[in-house]
Amino acid sequence: MTLSLDGAPDIREQECSCCGTTFVVVDHFILMNGRTHAIAKSALHHHGEEHEAWIDVIFGPFGDEATVERVSFGCRVGPTAGAGEPAATVVDAAHPYPDSPLWGHKLSREEALQQDSLAQFWGVVDWLLSTDPTVHGHVYRRDTSKSPWTGRMTHDGAGPGFWTKVRKCLEIRR
Repeated sequence: MTLSLDGAPDIREQECSCCGTTFVVVDHFILMNGRTHAIAKSALHHHGEEHEAWIDVIFGPFGDEATVERVSFGCRVGPTAGAGEPAATVVDAAHPYPDSPLWGHKLSREEALQQDSLAQFWGVVDWLLSTDPTVHGHVYRRDTSKSPWTGRMTHDGAGPGFWTKVRKCLEIRR
């Protein structure tokens, strides 16, 4: 499985509706072996000394096909009691975002744990944590500008089309 990006990630700041602090949102349009694969939205929060990422991943089909088969997974990555490194836990998908056809069926934690595609979800999460300097640097609180992984995140540049439409849809929701 070779993952890459369809263009550069979209990175922006938002205000947390719960506490009023600013957090970063990173949208990724992901290809697998050069073909449309997934959309990931990573919300990077910090409350005091706690740095956590809430990562939601949407799996297709994409394009003009029906959204009935589309599903979204979610996880929290951050500190956990007794662990020296951040850990990932499945959570209800896209909880803070309104329902829309883009998300498809937002899987609950219980539903996600029963999905055959759960390993595919973890593959995308691992890839984002390993290769995206913004997500990695936030979660692991490390400077990734000189990381050997930074250069491994490739931008396929597949051009306009479906992803351009999706980006516009995401912009409307901001």
